[in-house]
Amino acid sequence: MKKIDVKTALDFHEGMRLDKFLTELLPESGLRQRRRLIENGFVLVNGRPRKTGFKIFSGAEVALLKEDTRSCAAEIASRLAVIAQTDAYAAVFKPDLIHSARVAGSPEPTAEECLNDLLHNSKAILVNRLDMLTSGLLLVAFGAERETMFREYEDAGQVEKFYLARVHGAPERNFTVKNRLDTADRKRTKVLDEEDEPLRWTRAEILNVDGDGTAVLGVRISKGARHQIRAHLAHAGYPIVGDPLYGADGESGRMYLHHRRIAFPGFEAECDPEW
Repeated sequence: MKKIDVKTALDFHEGMRLDKFLTELLPESGLRQRRRLIENGFVLVNGRPRKTGFKIFSGAEVALLKEDTRSCAAEIASRLAVIAQTDAYAAVFKPDLIHSARVAGSPEPTAEECLNDLLHNSKAILVNRLDMLTSGLLLVAFGAERETMFREYEDAGQVEKFYLARVHGAPERNFTVKNRLDTADRKRTKVLDEEDEPLRWTRAEILNVDGDGTAVLGVRISKGARHQIRAHLAHAGYPIVGDPLYGADGESGRMYLHHRRIAFPGFEAECDPEW
């Protein structure tokens, strides 16, 4: 990595968060993109990596480091598909076993690296992430303003994300998991005993109960957190089939979780799973 741009903070930058200050170097970037760069160590303050909430002080030298140049991998691009696209947003199908975005220190190719070429738009910003083992829809915003608008829709409860999940067990009725989540541990999300705001609830509907001890659930969320559906369903006693982290001990192979539909004002997209 090498420095590609440097900005010295002035008096009026005093107290500004690092993730906001980074717009001085990346004016067209979205908040999630800036935070990812900071979390992955590509932003230095006086030569040291800092956290996203670090408060800038006058005279601080903020350097943006260049990521390793990686082009879209052909084997990744061939497995992605554009499901819906407007001037503002696009929905792209991602199969399982592909990373949505770069993982710090990982050399593996990602779907994010293919978005500009796939969508023929240089302002493509990945708005949501799916776990590598989760298939389904990735939402893309064309420009930081569109990303901000989507976040406003989320905060207003105007976004619906619908997933399909095959789980162990057979629920007798539809249910809602309201527990707050602790995502401080980057590997595993912890389910707390306190109730969260309704926008963070996980609502599960029984679609089919199979004779093998599993069931297919339709799962709705509004604002997702990392591993929200996986952790909430396991907490309710219905872990997702194939989930190596929250499922039955020693599970491996395919994880049966699929982001099937997303809808918000002016945009909607849907795709069926491959299972």
